[in-house]
Amino acid sequence: MKPLLSVVVPVHNVEAYLEDCLRSVADQTLDAIEVVMVDDGSTDGSGRIAAEFAARDARFRLVRQPNAGLSAARNTGVRHTAPGVPYLAFADSDDIVVHDAYERMTASLESTGSDLATGNVWRLTGQGRQQAWQYRWLTAARPRTHITRDPRLLADRVAWNKVFRRSFWDAHGFAFPEGRLYEDTPVMIPAHYLAGSVDVLREHVYYWRVREGSITRRRTDVTGVRDRIAACEQVSAFLGGRDAEQRRAYDTSCLRDDFGYFLDGLPLGGEAYRSAFLEGAGAFADRAGAGALEGLPVELRVKWTLVRERRLDELLEVLAFERANGPGVFAVAGPPGRRRAVYPGVRGASARLARTDVPAVARLLEARWDADGKLRLRGYAYLRNLPAGPVHRRLTVGVVRAERGRRVRPVPVRSVDAPEATVASGQELHDYDRAGFEMVLDPDRLPAPAEGGGWLVGLVLAVPGAVRRVAVRAPDAGADQPLVHDLGDGRRAVLDYRGGRLRLTVTRLRAVAEAHRAVAEGGALVVRGRVLDGARPVALLLTREGEGDGERPFAVERPVAGERPVVGERPVAGERPVAGERPVAGERPVAGERPVAGERCPSPSWPTPRPHRTGPPARSRPPAGRGGGRGCCSRAATASPCPPPRTCRRPRTRTRRAIWCWTWRALRTRTSWSAPRTGACASRGRMRRGRAPRGRRMRRKPRAASASSCATRRCARRYGSRRPSRARRPARPVAGSPC
Repeated sequence: MKPLLSVVVPVHNVEAYLEDCLRSVADQTLDAIEVVMVDDGSTDGSGRIAAEFAARDARFRLVRQPNAGLSAARNTGVRHTAPGVPYLAFADSDDIVVHDAYERMTASLESTGSDLATGNVWRLTGQGRQQAWQYRWLTAARPRTHITRDPRLLADRVAWNKVFRRSFWDAHGFAFPEGRLYEDTPVMIPAHYLAGSVDVLREHVYYWRVREGSITRRRTDVTGVRDRIAACEQVSAFLGGRDAEQRRAYDTSCLRDDFGYFLDGLPLGGEAYRSAFLEGAGAFADRAGAGALEGLPVELRVKWTLVRERRLDELLEVLAFERANGPGVFAVAGPPGRRRAVYPGVRGASARLARTDVPAVARLLEARWDADGKLRLRGYAYLRNLPAGPVHRRLTVGVVRAERGRRVRPVPVRSVDAPEATVASGQELHDYDRAGFEMVLDPDRLPAPAEGGGWLVGLVLAVPGAVRRVAVRAPDAGADQPLVHDLGDGRRAVLDYRGGRLRLTVTRLRAVAEAHRAVAEGGALVVRGRVLDGARPVALLLTREGEGDGERPFAVERPVAGERPVVGERPVAGERPVAGERPVAGERPVAGERPVAGERCPSPSWPTPRPHRTGPPARSRPPAGRGGGRGCCSRAATASPCPPPRTCRRPRTRTRRAIWCWTWRALRTRTSWSAPRTGACASRGRMRRGRAPRGRRMRRKPRAASASSCATRRCARRYGSRRPSRARRPARPVAGSPC
């Protein structure tokens, strides 16, 4: 069989891991492969293990050479592959390939015609596997993409999770640089740019083993830091002649990713290592310029500013502060709008804060269902590196958003103490003990979302100078277990996580099995239940899943005497009640039905449908007593002695815009403020101002917010907020009437 894929495996002193690597390649679901093993002067038993594989599997071939390095071994393996094989791949001898990786990637290339395919990577350590941080962004497949359309591919700089089209590899004459470490980057990034298109697979295709002593983990090696900087300079020069914007993005990624662990290794290295780093990395940062620092987090901007200024002592103090308090922890100084990140005790180590430098954190601690059918959530939420101040200086608003669509509903939130927030943050600089919250969700008050969708639970956090939206998440990966609750009436609520975000889903069941029993040992099985959607059951269908799938119907027996009506059943349209009969509790009258003599009319407190009003517009309402009334509600003229159901149009409250309108108004001033009585909606509450900061009393009469007073006219024009119309209460029955 002619091979479809050539796999090159360089081997050097990996006796403990080589057996697992070669077995993972041999057990691939793609059988049409050839494997070229290159023994690069191994001094242990690696050569013997490779020779045994070549002896018992004709697809494996062994090539020996004196020790020349990983790049030379790969180039030798490419030269010894069979001619005419359409695809090429690489695998390191201490790693493991997923069993169907090569079949997935070659099938993708066959269907799309792209020049290379790349996949997701597991990081394999002594504690187990975990997601490789370089590929956390890879959550969806992207066929026929390109690095210019998806800059996140700049982090895809390794050769062993890819399959190349051999004609593309030979056309550009790719070869790994010999005699240097970190040889993948100078080949992989140019390959991404020169490819016509790239297939990105979200499935994991490779296990990258991280072991002590590996060349990818030598943090304090002088040769390693120099080779890494030289590799980044080579790729940056390649991009400089083609796209200046992409070169700036690549330089930023080098300062963030490639040099990051060399920077953190400065306290552990000697004088030679520190001098080599400051010389090489400082020259790279100087050449990249201040524009490359703008896309970095604020803590990295502070560090690289110190590197550019060659201030080694202050840089070591900042790294010591991070080791004591955790990465990304700093103090905040300055008034709102001009805040800066500072490090206590380090002179001159500061940088201006951007919006993304103060993220919001929200975690769920407890979820339980009360006896009244409401869901009670308790957790904590805070803005990172900003201490949780008193309640009157911050605002927390609960928000639920439809998973499908744009519907948003506010949820009342109560502030509570949560000492777990400070403990979970892993630092001691800031106090988050008062960042706790409690919210109550009533499933009965949430509109039915789109088919198959739910409600995502989130929060809006506001402090003077900062407003953030954040989704509520689980405190850790092991706590994202679903919580199921039966609401009755054939409804079931499930609290789970979708993409890490808390979600509440309410579904209506069509049938429920309530009990079952066996007639005799080995005999028939009796299943008793209810059908909840109003349909009459015809047969009970049993389905067998797995091998030999099939379905088998069984007869259904329904009780006749004393049969209970189906839950949710309504009277037939047009059916008139018997004279003197009182309506059943909870039953709705038929629209337009006139009561029989002696029958009592439905109570006005019964729930009635509220269709949209079809009468005259608001500016031409008829006067009271002539078929109209105040507000948006009116009663239609009818000959029935009982008043018909109200027809009212619900006020269209723009909840999302009202929340942001009110928080913007509250935060634009430096006075103390508090929440309205009715919640977070500015169009339904009143704003109370406190004492001015310099003792000056503000004599402004509070008034209800409207389109002209909702956080100033500018906010009203921007968010389009307006005051909703108020519905008039239903009129009381007239004395002496049958109603």
